[in-house]
Amino acid sequence: MLEPVLKFLDDDASNALERLQTLLRIPSVSTDPQYGDQVAEAAGWVADAMASIGLDARIEQTDGHPIVLGHARPDDVMADGPRVLYYGHYDVQPPDPIDAWTSPPFEPQVRDGALYARGASDDKGQVCTILEALRAWRQVHGKWPVPVSVIIEGEEECGSVNLPKFVAAHRDELNAQFVAISDTGMWDRQTVAITYGLRGVQFFNVELHGPNRDLHSGVYGGAVANPAVVLCRVLGGLFDEHRRVTIPQFYDDVATLTEAQREAWRGLGFDEHRQLLGPAGVDRPIGEAGFSTLERRWARPSCDINGLYGGYMGAGTKTIVPSFAGAKVSFRLAPNQRSEHIGRQFHAWLESHDVEGCRWKIEQLGSADPIIMPTDAPYMAAAQRAVERTSGRSAVLIREGATLPILTDFKSILGLDCLLLGFGLADDRIHAPDEKFDLACFALGCRTHAALLAEL
Repeated sequence: MLEPVLKFLDDDASNALERLQTLLRIPSVSTDPQYGDQVAEAAGWVADAMASIGLDARIEQTDGHPIVLGHARPDDVMADGPRVLYYGHYDVQPPDPIDAWTSPPFEPQVRDGALYARGASDDKGQVCTILEALRAWRQVHGKWPVPVSVIIEGEEECGSVNLPKFVAAHRDELNAQFVAISDTGMWDRQTVAITYGLRGVQFFNVELHGPNRDLHSGVYGGAVANPAVVLCRVLGGLFDEHRRVTIPQFYDDVATLTEAQREAWRGLGFDEHRQLLGPAGVDRPIGEAGFSTLERRWARPSCDINGLYGGYMGAGTKTIVPSFAGAKVSFRLAPNQRSEHIGRQFHAWLESHDVEGCRWKIEQLGSADPIIMPTDAPYMAAAQRAVERTSGRSAVLIREGATLPILTDFKSILGLDCLLLGFGLADDRIHAPDEKFDLACFALGCRTHAALLAEL
């Protein structure tokens, strides 16, 4: 039954690309209130797409951006097999800086076998691999092989604030065997990856306030505490000479890597310069001593200063002692760490410093715990078979250093594990100018999701 579905996908490829381009033209930037109407427009497009496939679709309003939910009707399902709950997001990151794009971010353009636009890979293109696979099955056979539900949200890029409440309120309606997600990457251009582990996250905005106004540095310089100088001193102490985080108890709960895990990851043949550093324009890796690049990304925690601000930042000079300085600080958390504990320790660590009379303002912006999925579940085996059928190669099992907060909510609220089957590439430039999605990866994603339904 699968071969006619795959043939339909091949024959309908140009129409599928056109549908994706239509969605990409909608600037659904969830983090910026000025794009509110466009985010709602994208939700409408997704709902219409679901309905056109044959799903019973509706838009659910939240306190933020809409959630789109669709279900297969019982009469449209061939067999009472395991229900699949598909998840994705239609919102995108801001396109800035605009002048760094080769073509406008919301005017999709095909170049050198890839589709360039904001959201092409993260996550509109990958969402459409699922929708196109569902469309093909319905067009060819009139039904889906197993029950399916689809939930597509519009707030993933700003923390998925309202989705957990929605999931909890609709627990019975969202009952399924597992959650299938395409929002991750392939191992390389020829090899599909199934991601079974993600790091957690904890992030803060911290500000250090001093004088009640900006002061003339000729009058006050050297006589009062400079918040920018003090903040740099404090944050500079986050790491020791081995690039380990100095916060007390930071590593206490980190799961120890086994030699078998390290050997398995070495066997993947990871080329850090070709697969990670080179596309980012970086010459050499750095990080916690005693661990490889993959081990640092997949199984060790990290800390980053994501931004610094304060004082005069315009052209020319303005000689002041700024009244305050701030920073965005985030932590990626390894298996067994808990975001709440790390947040408390960081807060206490900041407060333990002598800040020369300045005052802290500490704001926690969001968090999620790390998660590890079982690799021996039946749906994992089905995904492996689907990948072999469409790519001709076995999928590799990997972890990833990023975070999908909703995974922990699916687990804690619905009791569901997630299948992370993604088709992005390391050079897709997600969250950056010239984001792209290779057309070959788009086609492979559509075919693999169609094959997964057949295997289930």
